Amino acid sequence: MPRKLTEFICLLILPALLLLPACKSAEPATRQALYLSCKGGQHLLVYLIDPATGQLKEVQQLELPGQPGPLALTDDGKHLYAALNNPPRIIPMSRDTTNGQVALLEPTTVPDFPTYLDIDATGKYAITASYGPGTVHTFAINPDATLAADPIQTTKTDRTAHASLIDPTNQFVYIPHTTPNAIYQFRFDDKTGKITPIQPIVVKGGGKPNQPAGPRHYTYHPTLGIVYVVNELDSSVSAYQWDKVTGVLTRFQSLTTLPANFTQSNTCADIHLTPDGKFLYASNRGHNSIAAYKLDKDGLMSLIDWFETEAVPREFAIDTKGQYLYSAGLRSHKLAAYAIDANTGRLSRIGNYDTPEGPIWVEVVELD
Repeated sequence: MPRKLTEFICLLILPALLLLPACKSAEPATRQALYLSCKGGQHLLVYLIDPATGQLKEVQQLELPGQPGPLALTDDGKHLYAALNNPPRIIPMSRDTTNGQVALLEPTTVPDFPTYLDIDATGKYAITASYGPGTVHTFAINPDATLAADPIQTTKTDRTAHASLIDPTNQFVYIPHTTPNAIYQFRFDDKTGKITPIQPIVVKGGGKPNQPAGPRHYTYHPTLGIVYVVNELDSSVSAYQWDKVTGVLTRFQSLTTLPANFTQSNTCADIHLTPDGKFLYASNRGHNSIAAYKLDKDGLMSLIDWFETEAVPREFAIDTKGQYLYSAGLRSHKLAAYAIDANTGRLSRIGNYDTPEGPIWVEVVELD
């Protein structure tokens, strides 16, 4: 082949070869939807998350047949559930997994308004914790996604039951109670939907020794056997060793969620981890901030900083890639959006969104 022709062919091929590694390594951006319940106007809002910027685009707003509270998603992403009040009900919604929009199904009346709601990994059972009466209910989920009319089981714990989050192995559930400063421990049977007490049934909440701490919400570390609990009454976060065989929790660290010079009233609300287990966040109502912590290889917490957010940040959520955090301001009626620095865990505000009155619960899930 003549030399000039060979050089010409190489000049044509080389740019294409240089592009191959980039094309091979490029991954499609993960599409996600965010769900927000607002109790003032009885609304559910659906947003799409821009994967490149974290900005939100509202794509649906539904009026619910009651005042909403907590939300819960099934593991397969096909259904979203919301607790409603006056009267207490749980309403399922079918979810379009390609665009995130939902359609209301038939609600089921339940004995007590759920302060917290979770769906087990099989999608066959719902479990609720109810604050006022101090009860835990488990319900069977029918093939059409509605709840059975009567609970499978009702368990009496204590007043101010606040959460009922089933662990990732679908074997355990813990019920934190603020006023008695107690976490009730249960084993969950995903064949029957029933719970049985672990011995000891109660472990004391974390925070300051011999003072009320008020455990409220909690989250599971993605790889380590650790459960992190936010304490409402003394504004602290606690880390518990979690025995995955017995289910027993053992506290080993507690840190404040507040600056030392803050002397005004404050209560904590919610707690979440980034999916990689590197950073932990807790919300302060009063200081109106998100407290951020870095976790070492053993799960020990160290404070990063506090980041201002909207008034009374009751609940918040982190996207499935750990890039963005969204915090609902119950009193300001705004949803604040932040970018999470992957190296430092620091938050940078990237947006604020007006919402209907009383934004209360945030959930994020991936789309197909």
